[in-house]
Amino acid sequence: MTDRGRWIYAVPTNETKEHWSKTLGDHGFAVRDVEAEGKVEKWTNAGATASLVVLEREDLDVTLVEAEGGDAVPALGALLAKTGFFAQSTLLESALDVATEDARKALLTLAHMVVAWDDDWADLFLLHLASPDPIVRHDAVTAVTVAAMVARDKGPAEELLAEAARRETYPKLKETIDDARRCVAALASS
Repeated sequence: MTDRGRWIYAVPTNETKEHWSKTLGDHGFAVRDVEAEGKVEKWTNAGATASLVVLEREDLDVTLVEAEGGDAVPALGALLAKTGFFAQSTLLESALDVATEDARKALLTLAHMVVAWDDDWADLFLLHLASPDPIVRHDAVTAVTVAAMVARDKGPAEELLAEAARRETYPKLKETIDDARRCVAALASS
């Protein structure tokens, strides 16, 4: 997904690891920071005009690659050419089948890819927040919160969570929603 110089792709985990060091290095990027026991690496180019962040999400069976800055495009393109990526349309198709385990994983993967909010995102999260299954609703609360953080914008997250809180009947899930609302409220909005 793109937003004026910011792109986030979900790529197959096994494919990415063997390619990213060489590919990014060949394009003038070097590791600048490693966190979470090596699960997150930030790469920047020599002039620090572009960066790529590689986040391994084993629980989602994907590696997320976020690129910022126009100078990141050639490196990102080369990496995607070698690894392939999960098409957003495929993830959306899985996420729309709310009752499946794949739907919850697809929704959280998509949440990690939100760089700008639109009505379709709100509708997708609302679909999961309105599920009769409390586990699906719980996962949707997490996904909405992640999406707001990744987008760097509250977008419709506050309204979605407020509506979910009004409808929620499970006390523990209501607490989780309230925690998520506090987290989203603390975010600056653009």
